[in-house]
Amino acid sequence: MESYNVFAYNSQEYVKEIAKIGTNSDIQLYHRKDEDNIFTFIEPIKYPEKVSSLTDSIFPADIAIVNAKNINKELGEIIVTLDLMNKENGFIIADNDKKDLIKNIIKNTNLKNYKFFDGRPMELIDELKKVKINRDNNKNLTVIDHFFKVRGVGTVALGFVISGSIKKHNKMILSDIDREIEIKSIQMNDVDVDTADAGSRVGLALKNIEPSDMFRGMFISDKQFEYKDVIEGKIDVQKSLKIELTDNFEVFLSDMMRYQRGKFENDKIIFEKKIPVIKDNIILSNNNIAPRIFGKIKV
Repeated sequence: MESYNVFAYNSQEYVKEIAKIGTNSDIQLYHRKDEDNIFTFIEPIKYPEKVSSLTDSIFPADIAIVNAKNINKELGEIIVTLDLMNKENGFIIADNDKKDLIKNIIKNTNLKNYKFFDGRPMELIDELKKVKINRDNNKNLTVIDHFFKVRGVGTVALGFVISGSIKKHNKMILSDIDREIEIKSIQMNDVDVDTADAGSRVGLALKNIEPSDMFRGMFISDKQFEYKDVIEGKIDVQKSLKIELTDNFEVFLSDMMRYQRGKFENDKIIFEKKIPVIKDNIILSNNNIAPRIFGKIKV
């Protein structure tokens, strides 16, 4: 079974024709099963009002679909964000007379190899299947984005297997509260499975946790988590931007399906709460500048 997680910006006319609506909050998920392929489309429906709607939609995505028919500040912010989050696989929907301009805009970014698409919605599925996705199978890590109580089942969490795999009856650690939980059952596309590999969209029935103890951006792993609330080093500002970073400059962690306040001071970022260390770099934003997502820092 191959999974494709697709960030979709302003592409509802395509996605609604090829997938069915799923979970809805500040992000909208759509699902499609096509033979041995499962597609999950993630749309930031509260963007541009909420920058976290955008970054939470992009984080678990393998591929991006960007409707660039309107070249405006939102498109610019999305290009900067996809670049900073290293999303190298994608498709751009654009009018022919704008393609050269868009190519020029993205030529020095991680979007430089995105393909232009102007076919019918069903043809998009065939194009997505051609994308080669490199999975990390070394570390068992799942991110949680929604959670709730189900009568007769208990706590259910929805999320993405970021790397490695997750198995039924595994005892795992839930980040931030470092509690041992048990995976009672796993569903993929409403079908019970014993194992879900990297890239899978999963529904997990969990033991020893209540929804009231959870929040989006928690991780499940079979290893203990390392945490930091202070990160030292230089902020790497996206190369097309000119931003002066001064002491007490407010920053927000806008990565890992989290949105968390901190401040830049004496060449370090001090966060209000600890964050789990699960990747080499984290993405930063500030609501008082444009684009709001502006850089990253090495963890």
